[in-house]
Amino acid sequence: MKISSRISRTIRVAALLATIGFATAASSAEDYKIGVINPERILREAAPAKEAAKRLEEEFKTRDAALGKSERELRDLQTRFDRESPTLSETDRAARQRDIESRGREIERMRRQLSEDLKTRQFDEMNKLKERLDALLTKIAKEQGYDLILQDGVYVGKSVDMTDLVIKALAAP
Repeated sequence: MKISSRISRTIRVAALLATIGFATAASSAEDYKIGVINPERILREAAPAKEAAKRLEEEFKTRDAALGKSERELRDLQTRFDRESPTLSETDRAARQRDIESRGREIERMRRQLSEDLKTRQFDEMNKLKERLDALLTKIAKEQGYDLILQDGVYVGKSVDMTDLVIKALAAP
């Protein structure tokens, strides 16, 4: 009986210590302040992101319009060639076909170059915004006592979602 009583007492003490340990861990976990942001929403709604998109659109509008004009001219040239080719000599037909193909390759090269330039500029603008966002999040974390700020999550409760706060803060000068 002594042995079973000791075992029983040991089990109760272990259970009590485990309960105290879990309570302490839960209590210290409650001391952390965690925030979560939704980066896609910030890129969609924040004033600096909208301004960057507008700048890029303005910057590339002229080149895009010129490229569109060249594409329309090439289509017209191709249509005219298709209509007139039966009456052209073999030499003229081959020369026009080479000209159309050459223009098509040049337009395709210009389209790729425009796309690459746009991607480079978008990357530059996103880096600027990311640097500003990182600095802002660091400032908010220090001022408001956050221990951890995460980007996105499977489920984010309203109590930890700080996306609106960040969007408003980014709008401030």
